Amino acid sequence: MISKTLLLASASAMLAVASPALAQTSPDAAPAQDAPDTNGEIVVYGTGKVRQEQTVSRKAIEILPPGSSPLKAVARLPGVALQSSDPFGSYELGTRLSVRGFNQSQMGYTLDGVPLGDMFYNGHNGLHVSRAIAAENIARVDVSQGAGSLGIASTSNLGGNLEFVSRAPSQVAGGEVALTYGMYDTVHLYGRLDSGELSTGTLLSVSGVVHDASKWKGYGNQSDTKVNGKIVQKLGDATLTGWLNYSLHKERNYADLSPATLGRIGYGLDFLRPDYATAIQLSQVSANQTARAANRALPFPTAGVVFPTPYTNVNDTYYDSGGVRRDWLGAMTLDMPIADWLDTTATYYHHYDKGSGGIYTPAVFSPDGFALSVRTTEYGIKRDGGIANATARLGDHTLQVGYWHEDNRASTDRNYYAASLTNRPDVTDFLANPFRSDFLTDLTTVTNQYFVSDSWKILDALTIAGGFKGTRVSNGITTTFGTPFINGKIAAKDWFQPQVGATYKLGRQEFFANYAENMRAYISSFRGPFGTTQVGFEAIRDTLKPETSRTIEAGWRFDLGGLRGVIAGYDVKFKNRLLAAFSGANILGNPSILQNVGSVTSRGVEIGATYQVARPLALIASYSYNDSTYDDDTVNGTAFVPTKGVRTVDTPAHLAKGEINYDDGMFFGNVAGAYTSRRNVTYTGDVTVKGYTLFDAAVGYRFPASSALAGVEIQVNAVNLTDEKYIAALGSGQFFNTAGSLNNTIQAGSPRQVFGTIRRRF
Repeated sequence: MISKTLLLASASAMLAVASPALAQTSPDAAPAQDAPDTNGEIVVYGTGKVRQEQTVSRKAIEILPPGSSPLKAVARLPGVALQSSDPFGSYELGTRLSVRGFNQSQMGYTLDGVPLGDMFYNGHNGLHVSRAIAAENIARVDVSQGAGSLGIASTSNLGGNLEFVSRAPSQVAGGEVALTYGMYDTVHLYGRLDSGELSTGTLLSVSGVVHDASKWKGYGNQSDTKVNGKIVQKLGDATLTGWLNYSLHKERNYADLSPATLGRIGYGLDFLRPDYATAIQLSQVSANQTARAANRALPFPTAGVVFPTPYTNVNDTYYDSGGVRRDWLGAMTLDMPIADWLDTTATYYHHYDKGSGGIYTPAVFSPDGFALSVRTTEYGIKRDGGIANATARLGDHTLQVGYWHEDNRASTDRNYYAASLTNRPDVTDFLANPFRSDFLTDLTTVTNQYFVSDSWKILDALTIAGGFKGTRVSNGITTTFGTPFINGKIAAKDWFQPQVGATYKLGRQEFFANYAENMRAYISSFRGPFGTTQVGFEAIRDTLKPETSRTIEAGWRFDLGGLRGVIAGYDVKFKNRLLAAFSGANILGNPSILQNVGSVTSRGVEIGATYQVARPLALIASYSYNDSTYDDDTVNGTAFVPTKGVRTVDTPAHLAKGEINYDDGMFFGNVAGAYTSRRNVTYTGDVTVKGYTLFDAAVGYRFPASSALAGVEIQVNAVNLTDEKYIAALGSGQFFNTAGSLNNTIQAGSPRQVFGTIRRRF
């Protein structure tokens, strides 16, 4: 565990060292920051785009509690639903993003053009943005709620994309140090140095983050260490940009809940650590019940056959659970103009990941008969890829072509480690010497994708843009040991996925419309076609179809002086929906069978607006209505599941958000509220969670240039101001068909928390 005392002492020393430089710094000498086309606005409404698209600026991230995921800044946009079990949105297992009924793994994500995969917790082809880069180093996020752009390097974007753009090194030498301390012993330290432009024309920046916070319930900490570096070098007319990011992310999990445990135990239910005795007793009682049912002698006579109050099941909770991820992600990009009318860009990237998720399980005893062991799922990723694009401006046409290739070598292993009264393995460490392995697998994903597009300015007011992309993704598995023993390959391909759209300007108003088709590739993990037996895989390999979507959207971007925004409507058909049929409690890890189960129809309306009341005061609001329903009933094994006409799981019909922002250069603040309506927990809709409203606030002060503390800022953030009790993420275990099959799969939201930050820029 990171020593908070050491962190605070280190931060105080860094702030003190920075003081002399700060005292000599005037506002005119402050380093220039990335602010591409945002003009100081928090949200920019996508002027000139043929699809529903907005940009969230760095200003939206800075007003959040330091350590927050940039997804929290995006959550203010229409159509975007975000739930998280922690106040920062960075707890990966308990954070869920959905847009227009598409879940987090059905969207596309990039960082400076480099693919982040589908950002699912059990990642197979990328990593979460919360690990990829420190939020303080993000300049902006471009969000497309619809089908996304043709050129994005993603094979999962059925429902739009998020493109994260990092800050460039400053032209002026300087830096920043910030320290945050808050409730539940939260400490967040951020530091950054910019070289300014060197004599060689080189720009450099290096930054680091150390974050440590206790869980708001139960035992343990969430910790994060990041180092980000970036270099920009002019080479004649060309520009070479390189960056390398390191992350070590450790999180102790919050226990999954169910309606039954919520009613019986409450929101405070969590893993048992440090109460080892109760965890052992739960396992022993379960073993005794199994033995008695089989008319065998009780293996633990002193434990009895009745669970200790308030527990009624061995799977109500466990002793401890957590995970660790270590990532290196880097890229080199060469931007080279060939002629006045022709530009080219080439990027090479590499990603290395080592990860482990562990839980104390009563399902497998340690070799000496001790009633618990630690089960881990261990991950490895080695991705190498290249992206090449060319842009040609030929009269009224802007032509683009691009190609993306990625070779991903991954692994997923299931191991067990011995526990005892005196040996309690740490689930947030990389463990060694397992006594048992269920399976050891090597996974491959080879991606090839191209696109061609043309933007044709027919009139000053009218632009038509269109094109198509083609994709082939081959997935392979080699099992070197264990059960299920699966070997084979499967591929998804569609060489023609068209898009066409248009914008028409009428004075200061703009109208847009777009049509797009997309395919989502299979995934090389046990969430995909490999989560079954060899016989099961052979049965589906030639008949399974990849998921596809067809999106039609249109809207009006309005500019009425102080009031700017967008109104859009959409119609989406999601076909060949894939569903894995599971059995048993999540911890058992039983095989599943993947199957196509029909389609989903999603229709809705999105409204977003910013009203500039006066220069320092702005109001931002959005409202979304979404009607997403299953078009078909399904069959799970031999069981008929009536899902036709039922709202899709974890999809609120209504999202309403509003905020007040004030910034006069010295005083600044934000008050934001967000309403999320009722959501389905089961596919049949017989279990739901009620809607909720959350309020957050921030207030801060920048010391004036004439002050001895010029360049110093203080900021106070409060999340969940009204201390609302609510259900945040759904499907943290998995989704189930009915109440009768429902296991622990929901997460409680965090209570009110307050954080204070002091920041120095020099």
